[in-house]
Amino acid sequence: MKKIILLIFLVLQSCEKVIDIETSFSDQRLVIDAELTKNIKENIIEAKVILSKTAPYFDEEINFINDALVQISIGDKTIKLDFNNEKNYFFAEINEIDYDNNYILYIKYDGEVYLSLQKLLKVPKIESVTFGKRKSLIKDEVEMLITFTDPPTSGDYYLWKFGPKGEGNKYDYLAARDTYINGNQFTFSFFIDKYEYFKNDDYVTTELFGITKDCYNYLNILTSQAGTQSGRPFSSANAIVKGNIYNDLNPENFPLGYFRVSEFDYFSISKKNAPDGIFN
Repeated sequence: MKKIILLIFLVLQSCEKVIDIETSFSDQRLVIDAELTKNIKENIIEAKVILSKTAPYFDEEINFINDALVQISIGDKTIKLDFNNEKNYFFAEINEIDYDNNYILYIKYDGEVYLSLQKLLKVPKIESVTFGKRKSLIKDEVEMLITFTDPPTSGDYYLWKFGPKGEGNKYDYLAARDTYINGNQFTFSFFIDKYEYFKNDDYVTTELFGITKDCYNYLNILTSQAGTQSGRPFSSANAIVKGNIYNDLNPENFPLGYFRVSEFDYFSISKKNAPDGIFN
């Protein structure tokens, strides 16, 4: 099997300009950040749903919702999610593992009903994560080399998650597809800021999720508009981007956000494994 090595270098350029912005806010919508995730080594699904309301663009505070009815249905079983006051999301563990039928998300809030359905996607394992020796154009960045094998079926889409970094629950995300790597072992390079990523811990975790083509396209649009610095890649942007959740009673009052259902794998790397001199 061929081994393909891809080196990714990201150079960010910016400029500063003083501008005056007039803002208005009248279209408040529900924001739904919903995921069902299954570790490939375990037989349980964790369901997590974050509900909030849109707010003016420059507001930093998130208006979390805790009084909705949130359920997941699979076959003839329905599981109710309970709200976690400390973490501000609805949560449940689901024992029903089904790759053939849809998991149905049901949310009832403020007289409206929101629905979405998705199948559980499989994902390959992460074979290795190591430190590379190549240098970045940015002084404090170090290289990580991530290896996995793409399945022989074409049309696979992935979401990579790297972190945590800095203060709080922040991560970097990378959406990818198998156009040029289908059926092959693949190693790619990803650069991280060594001081930001290793600020509060000696480990950095790389996670791999499967996503649909629609989700891949959604993420690309969302990233181009809002970026992923908030740590919530499926939350709202500065313009309306429709996801895969709809309002069953009032279609015009559709929510923002996305519902995804996927296996995942993860690999943690310690800074103790870095080549000599990187952290000295």
